[in-house]
Amino acid sequence: MTLVMVGVNPRRAPFLPLSASLAGEGALGAVLTVLAGHWSVAEALVLATGERFEVYAVVEDGVDSYDLVLGLLDSAANAGADLAAHGYFAEGADAAAHLFAAVAAIDEFAAADEDMAAAWCAGVAPARARGSFGPRLEALGDAARALAARLAVADGAETADALGATVAELARRVFDHLDRRQVLAVGDDGLVAAAVAALAQAGVGRFSFVGAAPAPHGAAQASPVVSAEALPVALGNADIVVAAPGAVPLLDKRAVRAAMRSRRGRAMLLVDVSAGHAAIDSRVASIDDAFLYTRDDLVRLTQDAPWSQAGRTAQRRAAVAEAVRDFSYQLA
Repeated sequence: MTLVMVGVNPRRAPFLPLSASLAGEGALGAVLTVLAGHWSVAEALVLATGERFEVYAVVEDGVDSYDLVLGLLDSAANAGADLAAHGYFAEGADAAAHLFAAVAAIDEFAAADEDMAAAWCAGVAPARARGSFGPRLEALGDAARALAARLAVADGAETADALGATVAELARRVFDHLDRRQVLAVGDDGLVAAAVAALAQAGVGRFSFVGAAPAPHGAAQASPVVSAEALPVALGNADIVVAAPGAVPLLDKRAVRAAMRSRRGRAMLLVDVSAGHAAIDSRVASIDDAFLYTRDDLVRLTQDAPWSQAGRTAQRRAAVAEAVRDFSYQLA
């Protein structure tokens, strides 16, 4: 028995009338009944969204499953089109890879608002009702849901890393020679840590910390931890300030203005990684040579940034490859 995936290309003319004719559970149920009734089909599930129509099935070895599935689909849906000229196909581990890439939103038909794991779950109930949902498709669905869960966890870490990379990019825009710059990290927060890591990777050579543990690797490892009482001096020495709330009172306009006086016109980049200006007073933005960015600014700048998109895609491709490898062991 072989796992196969057969789909109708959403960029071809027959897709829209096919989707319209199969709208509704009754029509999809009729397709499943026809598929499940064929002697060569052991399991079958229809995955239908506004952007794709695919059949996942377990069929007898040696059967031309592409023509079989599209022929049965054309007949059941009364589509009146030669679907065989407008489809795509994969089998075995490649069929699983296609589903996993769709779950990760990195395949060629991916849509921004498409939840493939949810679409798969929606296809399970009608397949069960017609006896076409079996152990191999169940294992494939379990693997797809596990991948979706891993990606959700990874997205949280990826967000912190991407925002940290944006802080480093802002530092490059404000300053030349990052190796000469001093960073003051205020507060023990995941985004502060991500920013410190990104700045260290960008070449910043000097760090100090208030209310936060130094980074475990790189230039920040041997950096000093200063007391809250020493904050005014540390603030005046800092070229880049990354702050989260809690470690010290709000960095207000008076404190930053005093620091800027001691800097005698040298620029300062300040980044408040909290929600709602909880770490740095928003009025600091009015001080000459003080460049204040908030968490909302970081999110906005990161959304379409090449370092964010490239990292996200690479991470998702690696997760899909791992999921395919693990599922291939089950197929063997």
